[in-house]
Amino acid sequence: MGPPQPQPRTAFILIDVQQGLTHPTHWGPSRSNPSFERNAESLLASYRKLISSSPSSSQPRHKIIHVQHSSLSPTSPLHPSAPGFAFQTFAQPINDEIVIVKTVNSSFIGTNLEEILREHFAGEPGKLYLAGLTTDHCVNTTTRMAGNLKVADGKGGEEGEVVFVEDATAAWRKGVGDEWFDAEVVHRVHTESLREFATIEKTEGVVGEWEGWVN
Repeated sequence: MGPPQPQPRTAFILIDVQQGLTHPTHWGPSRSNPSFERNAESLLASYRKLISSSPSSSQPRHKIIHVQHSSLSPTSPLHPSAPGFAFQTFAQPINDEIVIVKTVNSSFIGTNLEEILREHFAGEPGKLYLAGLTTDHCVNTTTRMAGNLKVADGKGGEEGEVVFVEDATAAWRKGVGDEWFDAEVVHRVHTESLREFATIEKTEGVVGEWEGWVN
């Protein structure tokens, strides 16, 4: 094995992995990607290992950001008064990991996420990884905005990279009666629609990349 590869500045955003999104019927009759939980947990564990192996610094090169949806509907499983507002057990933030609370699909609207990312990347081109729930709503919207805002680009216009980890997301079946779309179709179509805004990767490749940076 060769020496560790140089590490760019990176951030990993894990979106809406909350108890309310484990409800068996509220979001739809079936869900895509049975491997979502395993893959998201693998990413989180790998990224935490990358952080712990990196040199201590007042400006760390890697940052985890958890996003938590706070529904404005009092009947939603994601309303802050509901048990479903809590993070799923494997996705609970630890130590000084940042938590952003949002009320709409985009993690950038009504939050300081853009400010946090620009401060973290500090004018350097970096890599921003996104995963979580759901493929066609909040992860999709946040990915599009990250690409449009160019939050991972350098101050001089050097291109950074937004990475959508598609097998660490999931979607539900959409439609009613005879007019519906299978959950896996919804997942694939919305993933493909993001190629204009992000690089599409899978968990295995991303974990391999991070492991290559570990000292």
